[in-house]
Amino acid sequence: MAKSHLAAAYTYQPSENIIITNEIEKWHLEGLFDQSIDVVRVPKYFSEQDAQEIANKIKRSTFFGSYVNAPKIGRIGQAFFECQNDEVSLSRYLEFAKTWIKERRKEVSPFISPIDRLRLELDEVWPANCNLAQIFDHKLFAGLVREFKEDSYAEPHNDVLSWDLVDEMDTGITNQLTANVYLETPEQGGELRLWHEWPQSQAEYNAIRIEGSYGVKEDRLNGNYLEITPEVGELILFNPTRIHSVEKIVQGSRLTWSCFIGLENHNKALQIWS
Repeated sequence: MAKSHLAAAYTYQPSENIIITNEIEKWHLEGLFDQSIDVVRVPKYFSEQDAQEIANKIKRSTFFGSYVNAPKIGRIGQAFFECQNDEVSLSRYLEFAKTWIKERRKEVSPFISPIDRLRLELDEVWPANCNLAQIFDHKLFAGLVREFKEDSYAEPHNDVLSWDLVDEMDTGITNQLTANVYLETPEQGGELRLWHEWPQSQAEYNAIRIEGSYGVKEDRLNGNYLEITPEVGELILFNPTRIHSVEKIVQGSRLTWSCFIGLENHNKALQIWS
């Protein structure tokens, strides 16, 4: 069994507000939304054996492919971010949203889909429940699967849904979290970095953006970050409106099943999407 990094991560950054818990609670979500909590970690959300079996099943999916411009990153599904100013991509996203969800559910049977499980648990702890996000009367997709192979990584960046909306799109979402279930983790590399920077506007973000890329220039950041080494089967939640990145995979692969959790206000249902 792989050596646990949980205790090391916590003692390495004792000043950081990292919650390690057996289950998600309402106050965890509120703390992540208001930035008083940095990370919530739920180790063994799935056992290592179950995580590996789910990973094996999902990688056999006929929907499993790679990004055209990033062949070392495999995926199932599509991120809403990719639909910016692209009516064809948006139409495809809305058309296949339910199919991607239903097919993933079938392919991992008899296991529960990690995002189905998360949605049920969020629905139970949040007073106003939890639903799939919706645009133009269309339910959005939730449950993007990504595999980072050796030498792949994610540039420092942030995720803000309102920056991805165009024309008359509106969800009411004002804040969001990221949820990642780690089905496989690399033997070396692939650490999650959470930078201590929260761009307040798209203009501020674009001022440090790498030309032609989604990411920002690391040398324009202040150099302060919290680093997390995920465990197999673990659920990790954080607020992605802060700058975050994934370190280069040196050996092995990183397979996650993920979604965003959106907040409109504390009296309304949470909304999830990818």
